[in-house]
Amino acid sequence: DYAGMAAQTKQLAQEFATLGPWVSLFEIYCGLRGLEQAMMDIALEPEFVSAVLDKIEAIQTAVMENVFAHTQGALDAVFVSDDMGSQQGLLIAPAMWEEHIRPRFQRWCDLIHAHGATVFHHTDGAARPLIPQYIEIGVDVLNPIQHKCTGMEMDGLKRDFGSALIFHGGVDTQEVLPFRDAAAVRAETRACLAQLGAGGGFICCSCHNIQAGTPLENILAMIDTVHTFKT
Repeated sequence: DYAGMAAQTKQLAQEFATLGPWVSLFEIYCGLRGLEQAMMDIALEPEFVSAVLDKIEAIQTAVMENVFAHTQGALDAVFVSDDMGSQQGLLIAPAMWEEHIRPRFQRWCDLIHAHGATVFHHTDGAARPLIPQYIEIGVDVLNPIQHKCTGMEMDGLKRDFGSALIFHGGVDTQEVLPFRDAAAVRAETRACLAQLGAGGGFICCSCHNIQAGTPLENILAMIDTVHTFKT
């Protein structure tokens, strides 16, 4: 319902940043084929993978073009999601990303920027080896910054990429936010603000969706710390 979405976007844009639609390449491929089969495909059936990704790209591009046509400049950013990291490293080899994902992602970045919107890219896990390439193709905001993962340490990310990216997320949802006390949450949030936010370029929040069972006082402690933090 593009017309309904456009009306909501224009209304919300008066007060909030507007983000959408959600588009993806390899995540959708994995949804179609299953993660295990997708891993086999990309190693053994590259022509098949390319053909399927062409279809996914065409459909998702049409969605974006319809959204842009209906929102008429009211959209701030597009959410491009493609999880490429595990806890320790990449899910696929960088050469596979270069072959199958990069050219399609590049076209999306160009399309989004042509409509005056920002590229908000979500990738979980240890995605550091791909961050220079993300910058090259035009990613503006990187989410979720799971700094517990190998290579995603906050000081290193800020030092090496802070001048080229806005970081979004940071506050640990694997251990600190759900399982520690409010004092630990405040300390974690302050650390994210101090390191990722040094000199600006950081939107502080939970590094992923807050899970059921997370203590309310921890959520409020995170929010309060962001509101009261002073550099």
